[in-house]
Amino acid sequence: MDLSIELAGVGVLQAVVYLLFIRAVDLYERESFFYVIPVFVWGFTVAVIISLLFESVVEYTLSAVATAKVARLVTAVVGAPVIEECAKGLALLLVFVVSYLVARHRGAIEFSGVMDGIVYGSAVGFGFSIAEDLFYYAHFGPQAFIVRRIFGGFAHAAFTSLTGVGFGLIPWVRSSFLKVLLPILGLAGAILLHATFNFTATLLGPLAYAFLLAVVILYVLLIIVWLAVERRVIRNELRDEMYDGTISPEEYAMMPTYFRRKAHYAKLVLSGHLRAWHRSRKAHALAVDLAFTKRLARRTRSPWQQDRANKLRRRIWGLQDVSSPGAGA
Repeated sequence: MDLSIELAGVGVLQAVVYLLFIRAVDLYERESFFYVIPVFVWGFTVAVIISLLFESVVEYTLSAVATAKVARLVTAVVGAPVIEECAKGLALLLVFVVSYLVARHRGAIEFSGVMDGIVYGSAVGFGFSIAEDLFYYAHFGPQAFIVRRIFGGFAHAAFTSLTGVGFGLIPWVRSSFLKVLLPILGLAGAILLHATFNFTATLLGPLAYAFLLAVVILYVLLIIVWLAVERRVIRNELRDEMYDGTISPEEYAMMPTYFRRKAHYAKLVLSGHLRAWHRSRKAHALAVDLAFTKRLARRTRSPWQQDRANKLRRRIWGLQDVSSPGAGA
C-alpha cells in the first residue's frame, strides 16, 4: 500500500512534539538534547530492528509447534512485550552508563530521578511508536495509522517510562542490591503493562485503549507527584543556602516556582537588563542543581556529591558580583 508522505510526516511531527512537550514538563532540570535525541533515534531505528528480528524468530519457532493463530497470539502477548521493552530499555541502560562515565569527570549526574527516567523512557518510546505505526500504515492502511496515532501515541512512552524510573532511582539509593533491583523491577513493570495492553487488544480490540487511557492517567499523575517532590526538595535544601547568603531571600522565594522564575526573567529582558537576565538564569540553574546534589549527598552519603555541592556554591558566589535589579539582586 502506498504511503502518504504528508500523513506520515504529520505522524512524525506529532511524535517530535510529544517529545518536546515531555522534555519541557521537566520544569527544574531539563535533559540535554545531547542525550535525548540519540535515545529517540534508537527507539525509531535500533529498537525496531531488534524487535522485528526477534519477534519474527519467535513467531516462526512457535508456528512449527502450534497453529499460526496461536503463534501470533503468543508472540503478541508474551514475545513482543518482552522483546520490545528490552530493546527500548537497552537505550536507557546505555545512556545511563554514558552519563555516569561523564559524571565521573564533570561531577554532574545527567540521569538521576524519576523525571529524568520519564523523559528518557518517553523519548525512546516516542521513537519506537512512530516507527511501529508507520509499519502498521504500510500493512493496514491510513485508518489504522490515524487511530494508533490519536489513541496510542503515548503508549510506548508510558510503558518504557517505568524502566526509565528504575534507572533514574539508582543514584538515589545506597544499597548495591537496590541499584540492580530497581531497573529490573521497572523493566518488569513495563513488560507487564505492555503485555496487558496487547492481551486486552487481542480480546477486546479498540476497547484496549480504555486500559491505555488509565495507564496514561497514571503516567501523568506520576509526573505531577514527582514535580511536587522536586519542588519540596528545592524549598527544603535551599533554605540553609538563603540563611548562609548563597542565594537571596527573593531568589529563595521564587526558586521552587517555575512560572514565577520565568516571569522574573521576562521582566529583566523587557527592561533591557540582559546581563542580569543571563546571570539570574545561570545562578538559579546552579541553585536547583545544588538542591538536588545536597539531597543526593544526604541519601547516599557520597563524598564526591558533597564536594560537588561545595563547588556549586562557589560558582554561585562567583556570579554574585553581577548586580540584578529587583528580585534576585
